[in-house]
This record gives sequence, structure tokens and C-alpha cells, in this order.
Amino acid sequence: MLAKSIKGKSPEEIISALEQAKVDGYKPTLAIVFISDIENVQAISTVLNKESIAIFGASTLEKFSEQGMEEDDIIILLLDINPDYFKIILEDYAASSYDAACKIGAMGKDAFNNPGFIISSADYKVSGEVLISGLTNAAGNEVTVMGGVAGNPATLAGIVFTNNSSSAGGLLALVIDQDKISISGLAVSGWKPAGTAKKITKSEGSWIYTIDDEPAMNVIRKFLGDEINFNTDVGNLVVLDAGYPLQFQRVSGTPLMRPVLLWNTTDQSVMVGGEVKQGETFRFSLPPDFDVIDTVIESTKIVKEKEMQEADALIVFSCVARLGSLGPMISAEIEGMAATWNKPLIGFFSLGEFGKLIDSQCEFHGTTVSWVALKEK
Repeated sequence: MLAKSIKGKSPEEIISALEQAKVDGYKPTLAIVFISDIENVQAISTVLNKESIAIFGASTLEKFSEQGMEEDDIIILLLDINPDYFKIILEDYAASSYDAACKIGAMGKDAFNNPGFIISSADYKVSGEVLISGLTNAAGNEVTVMGGVAGNPATLAGIVFTNNSSSAGGLLALVIDQDKISISGLAVSGWKPAGTAKKITKSEGSWIYTIDDEPAMNVIRKFLGDEINFNTDVGNLVVLDAGYPLQFQRVSGTPLMRPVLLWNTTDQSVMVGGEVKQGETFRFSLPPDFDVIDTVIESTKIVKEKEMQEADALIVFSCVARLGSLGPMISAEIEGMAATWNKPLIGFFSLGEFGKLIDSQCEFHGTTVSWVALKEK
């Protein structure tokens, strides 16, 4: 499998870049497309439809390639995978996000004996845990699920799309036959814990009402203080950029990261990036440093050594909170991952990530990099 990256500020520039990519006889069959201006989606779909190239697409404010952060509106990873080895499915949530995920899981299992799922979802309000539950209940608990939530962090809105359809409330899946294409990856954070363990004493879904029987926001303020950025507010809800994720403890020892996203000024509750349960414990995080970046890069090197010595391409879903916290240092993280296999890479900064920790099955994360490497057998 041969992968090539192209980019452009407009559909017209993509047409030119695509022609240049094909000049040596290259015939891509699949395009991973990340785009900022939703108005360009239809035009890009038309361009790729004419070439009979299948589309896995998501909208995002910030994106990157093996060359680092990309300012162009459109970036595309082209792949020449045999069409028999993959399937793209887009399902609107309609009445139930769980049912949509179940349907995709069942269709993937029907298509391949050993399916792997690379996904992107639209609508941040939909539970990532529910989507993973639907997929794995239909396709098997051990199935590989990697991906990220599409959207603009300023508006929390976005779309996912394929050749002839798009959705602002749906789940998009690239289902891969793992008997033909190897896929390996991990969800990695790198943030170090700080302080003593705190207990969730009242919660519902992704909303935390009390921590150690105190109003949640009061506890958050005590620890983070001036580190919290109060962004836009809508009524009694304030969008937060706390920068330091909450690290929920796991029996395995590897914590599950949950960034703080919203503050309800009425009852002092906070919404985090994923569901939490009453009785769970967490620790705060220290400010990030280069060790955070090194941890992510090292995870790719470990997989290269133990599972996949060679790769054809890398797809990365990195939490938008990492961009805010790491700033210019994020380029070192991207370039380090790309250097592991020295192959084309595409990625975007997501509103939540799907993937497995080194010692767990697939879960929904925040403040995490979920990356997946592909290699044709």
C-alpha cells in the first residue's frame, strides 16, 4: 500500500495536487480528508467522486500532516488499498446513537471476519462511551476502535462525511479487514498526576456535581486557580479551558483522562470530556512538559519494535486541549510520531478520542493522542 499526502487552500488546488500525485500512474482508492471550511465539502466530494476514490472525512479547525501543523483549508491522505479490504459506513444517530453504533459494528462484522474500526463522530453531546459500547457489543469486545470527535472547539459543531452524504449528528467508520491490513495503535496522554485522590460524590453522565461532598467547581478552583481560562458563555454555561485534565484512576494503573469543559454557574457543576460514575476517584495533573511529548513518541517506538516494524501510513486524533496546553511544542510531538516510521501522516485536533490504553480495551478519552498505523500484509 502506497500513501501520499496532498493539501490545498481550495478545491481547485486539490485538483492540481491530485493530478500531480497521479503523474507516476498512482491510483488511490481511499482518501482520508480533514477540512476546516464545511462549504468546501461538496466540491471536494465531487472531485474525489470523479476519480472513484472513497472518502472518510471530518471537519476540524486545526489539522496536521507529517510536515507539521497545516494552515491550508484541506489536507488529504491518499491510499491505494484494494477496495475489497475496506468499507466506509456513515450512520445518523436518529433516535439512538447506540443503535447507530450497533448497526455499524454489525455491518463491519458481516463484511470481515476480523474487522478494525477507525471512526469519527459528530455532535459532542453524544456519549463516546455509548458509541464504543454499541460498536463492541455488535462486533466483539476485543475489536480495535480508534478515532476522534469532529468539530470546531469554538462552536463545538462539526460534520463527518463520505462520498455522497454528510452528518452533523452521526458516526462515520472506516472498517478495515485486519486479515489483509494490519492496524496497530494506542491512546496516550503523558500528563503526570498531582495531589491527593479526590472522590466523585455526585454525578450524572459527564456532569460532576460534587467532589468530596463539595460543589465541583469550588474544588476545581482551589487546585487550578488562575490556570483556568473562562471563554465564551451561553446563559448559565461557561466554556472552560482548564488545561490540566482530571486523571481517573483505573485498577490497571493507567489513568483515564477527562478534561474539564463546561461550568454551570447555577449549581457549580462541571462537565468533563466523558462519562464519570459516582464513587470514582481522580487526581489532578501537573503542567505539561517535554515528558508529555516524549511519552507519546515513545509509544510509537514501542509498537514499532514489538508489533509493526514497517508501516504504510499513520492517522492521528489528538485532543484540542493538547494544542492549547503544549502550544508550539505540539510540533515536536507531531514530527516525532512521523519520524518513527517516516511515512505519510494525517491528523486533526479532536473534541474527544477513541482508543485503547496500553493495558485496556478501547475507551473514550480526553487530552489524549489516539494514533493508528496501517500496514498492508
